[in-house]
Amino acid sequence: MKTIVLDHIARIEGNGGVVATIDGNIVTDVKFLVNEGPRLIERLVIGKTPEEDVNLVPRICAICTVSHKYAAIRAMEKALEVKVGPKVKLLRELMHLGEMVESHSLHVFYLALPDYTGFPNAIAMASKFGFEVRIALEMKEFGNRIMKTLAGRYIHGENPVIGGFGKLPDRKELAWIKSRAAQFAPFVHTTVKLFCELDYPDIPEAETLYACCNPPDNKYGFVGDEIILSNGDRLDVEDYKKLTGEFIVSHSFCKRSRYKGKPYSVGALARVNCLGERLEGGARTMYKKYFNPRWTRNPLLNTAAQALELLYSFERIPQVISQLIDLPDEPVVAATKQKGKGTGAVEAPRGTLFHSYEITKGRVSQADIITPTAQNAEDIERYCHIAAQKILETGQEEGIRDRMDLVIRSFDPCVSCSVHAVQVRTAPDGEWKTKLRELQTTGRLMLVGLGSDGHSDDGVGLSLARRMKTSGAGDVWLETELEGRPDVMSGHDQTIVFLDALDFGAAPGKITLLSLQQAAWNSVLSHKLLPLVGRLFDPAALNNAFFLGIQPKSVSEGGKISEPVAGAMEEVLKEWTH
Repeated sequence: MKTIVLDHIARIEGNGGVVATIDGNIVTDVKFLVNEGPRLIERLVIGKTPEEDVNLVPRICAICTVSHKYAAIRAMEKALEVKVGPKVKLLRELMHLGEMVESHSLHVFYLALPDYTGFPNAIAMASKFGFEVRIALEMKEFGNRIMKTLAGRYIHGENPVIGGFGKLPDRKELAWIKSRAAQFAPFVHTTVKLFCELDYPDIPEAETLYACCNPPDNKYGFVGDEIILSNGDRLDVEDYKKLTGEFIVSHSFCKRSRYKGKPYSVGALARVNCLGERLEGGARTMYKKYFNPRWTRNPLLNTAAQALELLYSFERIPQVISQLIDLPDEPVVAATKQKGKGTGAVEAPRGTLFHSYEITKGRVSQADIITPTAQNAEDIERYCHIAAQKILETGQEEGIRDRMDLVIRSFDPCVSCSVHAVQVRTAPDGEWKTKLRELQTTGRLMLVGLGSDGHSDDGVGLSLARRMKTSGAGDVWLETELEGRPDVMSGHDQTIVFLDALDFGAAPGKITLLSLQQAAWNSVLSHKLLPLVGRLFDPAALNNAFFLGIQPKSVSEGGKISEPVAGAMEEVLKEWTH
């Protein structure tokens, strides 16, 4: 078994990793791992007052502390029917913009830029890019200053409360923030130009679905009571579970999310894809100049989208202050209810964040928090798989770990404060047996033999299916038997395993078992396999489908099944009846 190990994923927030399994010239499996244990905040807040909750939940993360506070407050105010005035809303927006500036400037310059300048980190990069390093520090410090002014502290500020703010900011401080934001204008334009003109690799590129909050009044922004998707779908935030569809996986502490069975992405790139046409001013000019179809399918361009949002934020900050500075002060609005339900959604720097609560007799009785990284995890894994397969096909296996590292970092995931392992390994012999046994325990299993009789080893799938039929294996079909049989193919609760010869660059007779989804991400397989199964099966039935393939020796017309492939067929039959 060959193993390639990268000891840590550099420059991300938290302890995570990725494992890719290679069988011949096929990447059979990729797992994105989040190794940190659960925070248990959702259990800790049960029985607490709403006020205690909004002070506890920001402790999930010191990077997105404002977003957690903001989302929790919005949820509580919905549940308790608290209505705040325009000045409080603008002050919260300003506070949130400070977090965007702080987080985005940190990521684009310090975490992402070294990937494209040939340096291992920002400190080393300073020798050649000293100006960029300094301006990033100043931007980050400015964002921190805004957060401290509004929230009371750089992190975990207690000044934002349900119904308003404990203390309103000084007018002179707001005037200073407005003036300072304007001073950054030329540097921020340079930042957008720099990151939008970087030479982003075209591996991986694949279409995906994007989701974000839909701000009111057809504006660009970072809050909303509706979710908008790049396919045009819209959902009320109270129906957030229809978007996230959370589930768990055995290899990660991080829950996963899919929308209608498909991975989706949240974050700056999602916001630009869904809302970019709403941008105004200099941000709109830059969007029109640089946005192109690659932004819809290349996750690496999330960094360019963050740079564009830096410009939006620096332009928006003076506008917000101009609107609020002459508004009358607003006292904290007290809650009059002791029960209710509410969901608050905000755009954290890394994507859409949901806080949902039920209040009973003045105490939290239910809590649900869904973070951006939990929603991005499936697409992170998918894009890593695509990248690994594409690079493997070029014969540059040694580049797989670095590219997966780059893909993960482009999402700017927040898995906490340290990092861990990336590992690429060759699948051990017999791993397919373990997978097959797992499938046999899932319940209803349907086997479908594919291939062509009389074409040497290409007939092995059909021969295997026939042998299984005679052995009483259960629900077994040949592809020719399924034509015109929608009654057979309509069941979505079954697990489908396709049987066929599969050229994946291994020795004749080698067996592999991979999900149909992984086959779809694999250009070696998908051109032949997907048109066939797409014609025979309802797409929904393929969400839980797999492919058992045997490496052929020859698929020439007129030949018989070769000895090693026949032996592999016997091995599969033996394992099946084990």
